[in-house]
Amino acid sequence: MKNLSYRLRGEAEAEICGVFPESVVNRCASSGIALRRLTAVDGQTLRCQVDERDLEALQGLCERCQCELRLLSLRGGSRYRRFLQRRIWLPVTALLCTLALLLSSLFIWDVTIYGNERVSRGEILRALRKAGVSCGSFWPALSADLLRSQMLENLPTLAWVTVNMNGSRAVVLVQERAEKPEMYSESECCALCASHTGIVRRVSVLNGRSLVQPGQAVQAGETLVTGKLDSLTGPARFVRARGEILADTWYELTAVCPPAQRYKGERAGVKHRFALILGENRLNFYGKTGKTLDGYDKIRHDYILGVEGLFALPLRFVCETYVRRLPGDAAADPGAMEARLESYLRERIDGEIKACSFTDWEKDGAQLVSMRARCLENIAEIRMTTQAEEASP
Repeated sequence: MKNLSYRLRGEAEAEICGVFPESVVNRCASSGIALRRLTAVDGQTLRCQVDERDLEALQGLCERCQCELRLLSLRGGSRYRRFLQRRIWLPVTALLCTLALLLSSLFIWDVTIYGNERVSRGEILRALRKAGVSCGSFWPALSADLLRSQMLENLPTLAWVTVNMNGSRAVVLVQERAEKPEMYSESECCALCASHTGIVRRVSVLNGRSLVQPGQAVQAGETLVTGKLDSLTGPARFVRARGEILADTWYELTAVCPPAQRYKGERAGVKHRFALILGENRLNFYGKTGKTLDGYDKIRHDYILGVEGLFALPLRFVCETYVRRLPGDAAADPGAMEARLESYLRERIDGEIKACSFTDWEKDGAQLVSMRARCLENIAEIRMTTQAEEASP
């Protein structure tokens, strides 16, 4: 820090030559002239550093003591001032950039959202715009409490939300509301029915009375567990049946496999488009801006000018890459259709596939794929009943 202050004031390195150079040092001490890094070159020469403003006074003291002052180098001070005077636009530009940076930090130029999973970024941005937060908003005029209330009113799926201002960036933290669990009463009359035809393998009843046994075949819609509980000393009572009934089930699915599939082949051409976004206004650096490029894959990269976590500028550089690929045809792939059928069945059963087989054939110019599968799944399905239905044989 001291070296920087010396450079700004101007620092000169000089030699004092004479018969008695020590007398100059004594005169400088009495006159208040500071000599730094004073070293002896030989018996009649002293080397030192002195401020540029004290050079004239030091020259006079050397003449009085019949010594010679040799100037070796001069750094900073007047040289800096002359440089800035010849290039006045440098300090003016630096000052204007500093003022523009300080002024732009009072406005929001970038919005970052954390914590959203079910609620999309677009929905949150629209709610923020309704609350008065958008690109170019003057954030010191915003109220955090009012903003939070308006956001929760516009997005009831959020449990809480907070907006933190970090320079020119608005950091939005959201917490989505947990889904409301199913509410039911243990005393309501409900039974478990079969969702699919099969053979029962295991019965696990948590509440109610089982009507089936392992090894018994059941049909879809048949009651498996009743909510009616008989009593030896009083009237029957009704509960909500709960349990798990594992059964062997069989499925047969058939799908049409198209004779050919089109896919994107080799790259045939690449085009680049560049644009500059100032606030909400876009400046395109290419012609025919309204023309769309059909058949091209578009990849967009946005580069925000600023420092992450400190500030953001209202300037954004956009680079769009358009890639065109040649179309290609591929023959029908029964193996891919078999995998899709198996995945389709796994997603729709509450259990696992024990065994499956596939058959493919052609019919009317189309290739068909058929899957036969044996599954072990939970076929118990809750169904609301009345006491009269439970009481009937």
